[in-house]
Amino acid sequence: MAATSTIKVEFDRELLERLRRRHPDKGDRELLESAARIQLGREASDRARERFASVPSDEIEREAVKAAREVREERAARRHAGR
Repeated sequence: MAATSTIKVEFDRELLERLRRRHPDKGDRELLESAARIQLGREASDRARERFASVPSDEIEREAVKAAREVREERAARRHAGR
């Protein structure tokens, strides 16, 4: 695994304590990285929603199901090729 670069940050103590109480099994770094990923994911979801606002939801669902099936098929093919 490649080493990642880190920085020191100041963080609101009460917010960090709330996160620690909700997830006592995780370290501070893991908690903060998870929160950052959630925020970035939400922003990506919002951008996608805006971009495809004019596309009918049934078409979006069809394409999502198609993509999920393709991924599953690719994973299954890789598993079978590795045997």
